[in-house]
Amino acid sequence: HVTRPPDGGVTGRAEEVGVAWRLRLRPVGTGFYDEGRLFSMTTPREFLTFPILRMRDRARLAAFVAWCQRRGSLSDLDDVPLMPWLQERCGRRTAERLWRPLLDSKFDGRYADLPASYIWARTRRMSATRERGREIMGWLPGGYTTLIEGLRSRIERSGGQVHAGTRVERIAGDARGASGLVVDGAHLPFDAVACTLLPPQARKLLDPELRTRAPEDSCRYLGVVCVVLRVDAPVSPYYMLNVTDRSIPLTTVVETTHVVDPEHVGGSLIYVARYVNPENPDLTRDADELADSYVAHATTMLPELRRRRVLARAVQRARAVEPIHVLGGAANIPEMFPAPGLALASSVHVYPEVVNGQAVIGVADRLAEGLIARVRAPVQAVAA
Repeated sequence: HVTRPPDGGVTGRAEEVGVAWRLRLRPVGTGFYDEGRLFSMTTPREFLTFPILRMRDRARLAAFVAWCQRRGSLSDLDDVPLMPWLQERCGRRTAERLWRPLLDSKFDGRYADLPASYIWARTRRMSATRERGREIMGWLPGGYTTLIEGLRSRIERSGGQVHAGTRVERIAGDARGASGLVVDGAHLPFDAVACTLLPPQARKLLDPELRTRAPEDSCRYLGVVCVVLRVDAPVSPYYMLNVTDRSIPLTTVVETTHVVDPEHVGGSLIYVARYVNPENPDLTRDADELADSYVAHATTMLPELRRRRVLARAVQRARAVEPIHVLGGAANIPEMFPAPGLALASSVHVYPEVVNGQAVIGVADRLAEGLIARVRAPVQAVAA
């Protein structure tokens, strides 16, 4: 939805295609909802009076954040269970009052198999986006579509072809490697094929013999349920609301028009979201019933929503949107180039960073470099 000042991959691509001048940056606020209370957690001064924690706990949490900033690599954190590590680093009370409910809301109750690198990476990213104590976020008018269309124009001006919306029936090949694509029943030969679907979907596209070359997937996946609201006026002073009150079965409420100009969307745009495991019944629940329930929970936290006119609403759902790297995940990241002529690259290759536009561009850079090297290599080297 947004970009952040350290996201050099995003801003670099925007400059490359001539849209960087449109990027807008602005400070945003962060809120917490806990035990029926709504309070701000935006500035260092508000951190000092953070009501969930005692003074001693807040001091220890601040030291933990500073430690994460100083530690430049995940090193042995990949094999360390997350909750015991947080209890040791931040104290038992902070782990139980702050971290456990946040993890519960994000991972639909399933987080015992997560490594310590998860919080280390996220703490570093969030801290890096602050200027003078305020978190800074930015956006391109039109979102990432603006960047994608700019890239498409650049590709076509350079002689490339883009066939958006074309249905690929399968990726053709055998145990020796990929040979091309099958589209409308016809085999189209290519020197290399890159598939950017998540591994469970990518494997379904591969010819059976080629599938034997694809690595097994060690990740599990989070799905998402999101009620999108467009209302006639703002409902909250916060861009993002963290939910530590577990009587509210939501992950977050994001009022994205604290970053995106409201005139571009015709009102205030609000995401009422919950990350879920793939078997969660909310993924198949009646859409109107689900929307009513989610909006009711959001209104409990943000009563101003009750006084706003809803101009439009929609329910969006997906069973697999974010790969979860469990303990020891660094050693189990699948090979990006598992067979000659075949590249499988997706957000499963984002680790330990947070999955976002910046991190995905990093994966795309590695994919492009690997493809170029392999296509330019002598045939016998590729076959090897």
